[in-house]
Order: sequence, then structure tokens, then C-alpha cells
Amino acid sequence: MKGYSSSSLLISSYGLNPKDFYKDVTKILVVSHNGKGHFKTIQAAVDSVPSGNTNWIKIYLRHGTYNEKVVIPKEKEKIIMHGNNAAKVVIQYNDAGVSNSSGPFIVNAQYFVAIKITFKNTNTKMTPKIPYPAIKVAPAVILTADKAWFYGCSFISVQDTVADSSGRHYFKNCYIEGAIDFIWGRGQSIYQNCVIYVKGVIPKAKVNEEGVLDGCITAQGRESEEDTSGFVFNNCVIEGDGKAYLGRAWRAYSRVIFYGTQMSNVVVPQGWDPMNHQGQEDKFTYAEVNCTGEGADMKGRVGWEKKLSAKDVKSLIDFKTFIDEDGWMATLPSSIVSLYSPSSINF
Repeated sequence: MKGYSSSSLLISSYGLNPKDFYKDVTKILVVSHNGKGHFKTIQAAVDSVPSGNTNWIKIYLRHGTYNEKVVIPKEKEKIIMHGNNAAKVVIQYNDAGVSNSSGPFIVNAQYFVAIKITFKNTNTKMTPKIPYPAIKVAPAVILTADKAWFYGCSFISVQDTVADSSGRHYFKNCYIEGAIDFIWGRGQSIYQNCVIYVKGVIPKAKVNEEGVLDGCITAQGRESEEDTSGFVFNNCVIEGDGKAYLGRAWRAYSRVIFYGTQMSNVVVPQGWDPMNHQGQEDKFTYAEVNCTGEGADMKGRVGWEKKLSAKDVKSLIDFKTFIDEDGWMATLPSSIVSLYSPSSINF
């Protein structure tokens, strides 16, 4: 049985429940290390997707650790990659040094969906306190295309973990771990119900009073007032064993919003850092709304953090107005929309 099939017989033969097969998916591929699938590597399955593809194709990953570098080319749109259990399906690779090409997973195509997969860059050893000299730019995932959706996934590295480079993206129920600029780029994205874990770093030079180097969660790259990009964190949790700023300005109009987020004491009192844009702080859009926890204490916060109107807050945290104004999310397979759709926003 070569290539593709959408029959329940094929799904059952690989140990899958037919109910797991999305009715809008026209083809299914199974990847398995032990040969009980169509392919033994993820990249081989991706390569088999026709260029110019216009139908949803699902790549089902059987449990295992896949040591490979996977690239989704621009011409291979509408891929769903389903791992079923992020603790048991891991895509990892040891690759560091280049922020826009290193790492185990690169998405260059529009309309990409990932469900319950761990993406891990193994370059830096994930010790409780990571030596600063050992840290390199090491993304776990790089997103260069529009319209990507992640549900129940984990992203693990130290620096530049999620390269949210460009395009509109939605993350729900995800886990993101790192120490320095570990969610960065010019993306226009919503992170909903996610856990943000700050790793501790052994100091090299200037350190805080606890002897741990202050890291940074975000480094967002909005470049002008007209630029629609920005990162929105809705109902997330910030925890960890390190210390970090909520964000620093990678570009002069950097925009990051934390809404209804629980912040532990890993957040440094200042909250935000101008990076190389001191004197231009009035251009940043950094805001915290309805956040709780020790790290949300506003005493010690920088004076230039924005106070947004309720209207502005709603337009940013509502997926329909911030990342889905053209309705692309409703064009995903109907079962994904119904099972993993964003929560409604109430004010």
C-alpha cells in the first residue's frame, strides 16, 4: 500500500482510531522508526507531499525520538503534523549558531498545524543552572511563514527557542522553555494558556543579587507604527528556576502584551529592557493587564510601560481582530477548529 489513503481500514491498520482522522484531510502518512508506517523519517514524509499541494495532508508520528532536522518547504502547504503525546513524540537535533537556520524544525510554508509534539534543540545541556559561556543561538523551531497553529506542543532550548520570525501564529496549551530571548522575532502571534519556563544561567559578568544572570523571555521586532506584528500572551503562566525580563526591544517599535498571566518571582522587578533603543521607549508597546503573582507586582517597573485602553487591549488579545481578521483559522480542518478553537474573550 504506497503513498496515501483516507480509508478507515488504513488508519486502523496502524493502530489509530478512525475517529482520529479528520474528515477534511484527504491523505494520511504514518512515520515510524520501526518500519510500521509509510516512512521512517519525518523529512521523507514531508518530501513526499506534492509541491503546490492544496489539500490537507496529515503526517502522524508514532511514539519515539526523531533525531533529524526537518524543513517544511514553502511550496508544501496544508500539512498537519500530529504526535498524539508531546512527552512521547520528540523531534530533536543538535544545531546552533544561526538564528534563522539552526535547529530541528523550520516551517517555511503557510497553513501548518502541529499537535502534541516536543521540539528540542539539544545543543546546550539543560542543567538546572546553565553556564553562560555554553549558550549559543539554538532555536527549537523557526517560523518564517504565515498561518501556523500549535496545540499542546513543547519547545525546549536555551537561547532563541521559538524563532517567531514572521507571519500570524497561534499557540495554545504549549510549554516553552529557555533563558535568553527565547520567544523572539517579528511574528504576529497569540500564546494562549501556555507555560513559559525561565531557565537559570550561571553568571559571566553582571548578575542579580541571587547570583543568576538576568535573562529575557521575549525580544520582539516590530519596526514601525504601521507594522502589525507583536506577541500577545493570554492566560499564561511564567515560572522557572532563573530570572528574566518580560521582554526587551529587539526593534524600535517592539510590542508585547501579557494579559491575565500568572507571574512567579522569576520576573525581575523592572519588567522590561530597552536593549539598544534607550531614549525611544515611547515607541514601545509593552503592557501587563490583569496579571497576578509575585512577579506581577508593579513596584519597580519601568515608568514607560504602556497603559492601554480597554478597546486597545481587546483588539490585541482577541484572535479574531489580531491574527484572524481574514478568517484563515476557520479554513483549518473542522475538527481542529472545533476541538482546539481559541477561548472567547470576555470583558
